[in-house]
Amino acid sequence: MKQFIEFKILFSIILCIAFSVKAQEKELAVPVKNETELNSIVENLVLQAKEQSRLAEFKILKRIVSKPFSSTPLFLQTLESLKLSEEKTNEVFSRFLPRVTSSVGGGIKSGGLNNDSSSQSYSLNINQLVFDFGVTRRQFNASKKEEASNLAKVDKQRTDLLLQIISSVHETYRAQTLLLLSQGFVDTRNGFLESMRERESLGGSSNADVIRAETKLSDALDKIPLQVKLLKDNQSKLAEFFGTEPPKIVLTQLPIIEVKTFDVTEETLSKNFKIQEMINQVDAAKLNFEAEKRGGFGRFNLQAGYQNTDTNLLSPQEQSSLLLTYQLDIFTGFERASKTSQAQLRLNALRFELERVKRELVTELEQSAHAFEAQAALVFSRSELVNGAKLSNKVNKELFELNKTSINDLFRSQEEYLSAAKNLVDAMVDKNISYYKMLASFGLLLEKFDLGA
Repeated sequence: MKQFIEFKILFSIILCIAFSVKAQEKELAVPVKNETELNSIVENLVLQAKEQSRLAEFKILKRIVSKPFSSTPLFLQTLESLKLSEEKTNEVFSRFLPRVTSSVGGGIKSGGLNNDSSSQSYSLNINQLVFDFGVTRRQFNASKKEEASNLAKVDKQRTDLLLQIISSVHETYRAQTLLLLSQGFVDTRNGFLESMRERESLGGSSNADVIRAETKLSDALDKIPLQVKLLKDNQSKLAEFFGTEPPKIVLTQLPIIEVKTFDVTEETLSKNFKIQEMINQVDAAKLNFEAEKRGGFGRFNLQAGYQNTDTNLLSPQEQSSLLLTYQLDIFTGFERASKTSQAQLRLNALRFELERVKRELVTELEQSAHAFEAQAALVFSRSELVNGAKLSNKVNKELFELNKTSINDLFRSQEEYLSAAKNLVDAMVDKNISYYKMLASFGLLLEKFDLGA
C-alpha cells in the first residue's frame, strides 16, 4: 500500500512537470515582429510586376521629364543648330535674287597751275541670274536636304537627352525603393532581436542566439548608409537636368508598360533618326555632285546699270545699260575637274556609310527588342521567386518558433526573401529602361512623350 501511494505521488509530480514544460513551450512561441510593413512593400512590388499598364504613373513620368527636357543647355543648343541650318539655306536661296550695288564718289583732280577740277559721280548696277543649267537650284535643294539631315541629327540628340532624363528618374526610383526595402528589413531584424531577448528571458534561447541576432541587425544597418548615398547621388544627377534641385513630384510606383515589341522592317528603319540623317546627307551629296558637273556649262546673267558723272569742266554725263551676258570659265587649272571628283568621292563614301549604318541598326533594333523581351520575362520569373521566398521565410519562421529549425536557417530565409525582392526591383526598373531604349532605337521615344518637333 505504501509503495502504491509513493507511485501515485511520483506520477503526479511527473504530470505536473510535463504540464509545466508544455505551458512554458507555449509561452516561448514568440512570433517574429515587424514584418508587416516589409511584406506590404514586397506585395505592392509583386502586384506592379503583374500589371500590364499604369497610365496614371506614365502621366506623372511625362510631367517630370517635360520640364528639364525643354530647358537643358543641350536642348537649347539644338535650337541654335536648327537656326544655323536655316540661315545656311537662306544664304543659298539668295543666289536666286538680284544683286544690287551702288557707288557714290567725289573729289578734286589736279592738272597743274590753276587747272584743278572737281568731280562727283554715282552709279547703280543690278545683276540677275537668268540661267545656270540648274546649278543654283541643285545647290539650294542640297541645302534643304542638309537642313533635313541636321534636323534628324537634332532629333537624335533630343532622343538621347530624353532617354537620359527617363533613365535618371528610374534610377532614382530604384534607389528609393531599395532603400525602403533595406529599412523595412532593418525593422524586421530589430523586431526579431526583441523576440530573441524575450525567448532568452523565458529560457527558450541561448545568449549565443541573441548575439547572432544583434550581429545580423548590425549587418543590416551597415548597408543603409551606402544606399542613402546611392539615392543622393541619383537625386543629384536628376537635379543636374533641372538646373536647381530634383522635382517635387517623384515616382512612387513604376509606370508599367505593355509587353510590346516592334518588327525590324524598311518602314521601322526609316523612322530611325540616324538613318534619316544619313539618307538626307546622301541626297545632298548627290545634288552637290550634279551641281559641280553642271558648273562647267557657264551661266547667263542679266545686267542693268546707270552712271552719272559731273565735273566743273564738262556738262553732266549719263550712261545706262541693259545687257544679257554669258560667262564661261575656259580654263581654271583643273579646279573644276578636281571639285567634281571630290563631290563624286564624297557621295560614294556617304553611300557606303549609309549601308553600314543600316546593317548596324538592324542588329541594334533586334538586340533592343530581344533585351526588352528578356527583361519582361525576367520580371515575371522574379515575381514568382519573391512569392516562393516569402513562403519559405514564413515557414522557417513558424518552424523556428516551434524550435524545429535553427536560427541560421531563419536568417538565411530572411536574406533570400530580401534579395529576391531587390532583384525584382532591379528587373522591373531594367525592363522599363530597356523599353524606352527600344523606343529610342526605333525613333519613337519623342512621339511617345509628345515632345517631337
